[in-house]
Amino acid sequence: MAFCPKCGREFSEGAAYCPACGTAVSAAGPDVSPTPPQPPGPPPGTSPVQFPPGQQPPYAQYPPGAPPAHVPGVVPPPPARKKMGSGWKALIIIVLSIIFIGAVGAVVLGVFVFKTVKAPVDVTNRYIEAVNDGDAEAAWDLLHPASRFKRDYTLSTFESQVIEPTTKLESWNANEVEVKGDRAVVKVEMTDVDASDFRVVFELRKDGSDWKVFDYSLD
Repeated sequence: MAFCPKCGREFSEGAAYCPACGTAVSAAGPDVSPTPPQPPGPPPGTSPVQFPPGQQPPYAQYPPGAPPAHVPGVVPPPPARKKMGSGWKALIIIVLSIIFIGAVGAVVLGVFVFKTVKAPVDVTNRYIEAVNDGDAEAAWDLLHPASRFKRDYTLSTFESQVIEPTTKLESWNANEVEVKGDRAVVKVEMTDVDASDFRVVFELRKDGSDWKVFDYSLD
């Protein structure tokens, strides 16, 4: 038996023409078998990815640059977080350090100013309280050695001529303070027992490390 080289029809040996398509055939020609159709496969020059027997690829293969589609039952990995660069970390540390140093400096300065202002005010209040209580000795000890009171009076005359005649006070408030080196000025609002208001300006000077009342007068 022979086959037609064109349509593949089988015909008897010795026939000159194919009984199906009429193509001339050689009586002594070789037995020609039609080429069976080839199964689909990858294009020439490419080789598919091979996996071990029984193992399937975890996800579909995608062309380069194409994002993988969601595969049911597989949780996609979370997107990578951008890390802060070391330069930003250094800048933040520097800024926080400056803020911290500034805060500490402000506290130290505040404490220094408070102590500087508080000391002469405390001496002034103690002097006023001693005079108001009639305690001449306590008031005398708070006077500066170069004050006019210690120059013009003794403790006895200071008591009789300064302390005893002084009007008794109902209240007082030191509301203005100015300190310059070893000198300070304290202004005190006073109210006497007769409800009269007036202001007295005290001048203080340092005697060693201690503040002392140097002089005072009505403002």
